[in-house]
Amino acid sequence: MFDDSVNILENDKLRITSFDWLSLKQAALSGTAGSLGRPISMVSFAIDYLVSENSPAQFKLTNLVIHLINGICVYFLALLLIKAHRAKHAVSIPVANAAWVSVSIAAIWLLHPLNLSSVLYVVQRMTSLSSLFCFLGLIFYVHGRLLMANNNKGWLYVFAAFFIFTPLAIFCKENGALLPLFLFLTECIFFGFTAPLLSKKLLKTIYLGTLALPALLIVGYLAWHPEWLDNTYKIRDFTLAERLFTEARIIWFYIRLVFVPDISALGLFHDDIPLSRGWLDPLTTLPACLGIMAVVIASLFAYRRAPVAAFGVLFFLVGHSMESSFLPLELIHEHRNYLPTFGLIFALMFYLFVPGKHNESSKIRSLLAVAILIMLAGISYMRAGQWGDPVEMKLKEVSHHPQSVRANIDIATFYAVLPATNPIDANEYYTEAYKYYAKAAELSSSDALGLLGLISLHANNDLPVEKEWGDALSQRLTKYPFSTNTGNSLSHLCQCVIAKTCKGVDELTGTLFEAALKNPTLTGKARMQVLFAWGDYLYRIKHDNQAALQAAQAAIDISPKDIDTHINMLTILINLQMFDSAKKEIQLIKQLDQLQNYTKALASLEENIK
Repeated sequence: MFDDSVNILENDKLRITSFDWLSLKQAALSGTAGSLGRPISMVSFAIDYLVSENSPAQFKLTNLVIHLINGICVYFLALLLIKAHRAKHAVSIPVANAAWVSVSIAAIWLLHPLNLSSVLYVVQRMTSLSSLFCFLGLIFYVHGRLLMANNNKGWLYVFAAFFIFTPLAIFCKENGALLPLFLFLTECIFFGFTAPLLSKKLLKTIYLGTLALPALLIVGYLAWHPEWLDNTYKIRDFTLAERLFTEARIIWFYIRLVFVPDISALGLFHDDIPLSRGWLDPLTTLPACLGIMAVVIASLFAYRRAPVAAFGVLFFLVGHSMESSFLPLELIHEHRNYLPTFGLIFALMFYLFVPGKHNESSKIRSLLAVAILIMLAGISYMRAGQWGDPVEMKLKEVSHHPQSVRANIDIATFYAVLPATNPIDANEYYTEAYKYYAKAAELSSSDALGLLGLISLHANNDLPVEKEWGDALSQRLTKYPFSTNTGNSLSHLCQCVIAKTCKGVDELTGTLFEAALKNPTLTGKARMQVLFAWGDYLYRIKHDNQAALQAAQAAIDISPKDIDTHINMLTILINLQMFDSAKKEIQLIKQLDQLQNYTKALASLEENIK
């Protein structure tokens, strides 16, 4: 499913056969997502594979266990925050009442349908694992600060929050770097830096090092390298300004899904959301931007009178401050709400359950909380049922999001690879796949996946490929931002041609590669991937050994220290029986492979030389 293929199914380094250091290290360093590779998450996938050999049930069971553990963490975090609120603001909240409030917060959070994708969408374990360490960091911090109210024995917990759980969260997914910001928000609202003088100075020093210093480094880097943002946005079909405008509307869409989780609005794919081209295009852009500014200002002014409300709102916004900011990421994903929703749910359930000045309505509010829980459980149950049936899930996705290119591609690919037992079924599957691939190609004048799907579909079925498809696709591959998914699909078409499964498109495949390599937005790892496949095509289909070597060398030139590129070159050299050059390449790989992650693969290739 979506990113599951690239990160898990097609990652051979996760397929470990023993629980040893070398295997785990190889798995940890096999990640391609994010800037750090997310090694802890990758190791967890490898362990699942070792236990079950790629059984989807095992992977999802692990996700479910992590989600349940997170729910327990939510309970304890809510309980500690209520205790801190009671201590600082002298609020009379019985211990039993605080426990019930915390149980309700954990239950709502666990059963919320917005969190479902982080459990059933396997690769989003990266999100749930990072959130687990963030929750633990918050728990340790609040517990430590409560201890420090009486003495200095809480420092061990505070240090653990900053220097143990923050790195762990980051190595699961990069937005774990927001943990110090969550801690700072918690400190400001529930503790106010009330501590002995020495402890207060040390706290401020820690925040200076974990928040202010990184922020200055980021600002300094962007000021020194202003071209960085421009270069990174080349792979997107939106600008920085359009992203920021659109994210304002998306934040309100997320808030709507938190409080009114409409099952028809939920989905794996949300690429159908219109871009905001300006303040009034669409008209909701300006109100969305002003609304967020108003909410932030109101929370900052009201944090003394309504600290829980201010905390809930600001926690949610802090949780989105990385993935909904200036960074050139994709615009919208439901799983980005996994951690931030805690803030809104915490505030909502606190005010529903804690009587305050309106004791007469406590029963009504309690019944409302129960009704909310039942409603969320029902929607999650229905949505889980849809996810349990691949056909129903994909049909619902494209029904709820008919303008989504990805939803149409997803169901088209499903029908395209679905094995048929008779000619009638084969014709039905082909017809459905063709319909959705064609719809995807029509929806976007720049996306290449629909046309690539049509070409692969016909080539796989030994049907003629329309010349218009090849011409239009070549133009898109050359002119428009080149996505990672496009590179993957082009590589798959190449492998299909090499395997003689796709027929009649040998020359067209070469033309498509040539078009892609002219694209100025095809850079870095994506370009290396295309060059890998291009070299393979030149060697196996065109039998042009010299051109294949040039393609492999071009990939190496992009990243000389990338070992995979050298492994690819070594394979070509061995196939061409250029053994002297191959031996030199082996020595170079051994020098680069200081962690010995490629020892087994290299030994196997060396046997071919001997």
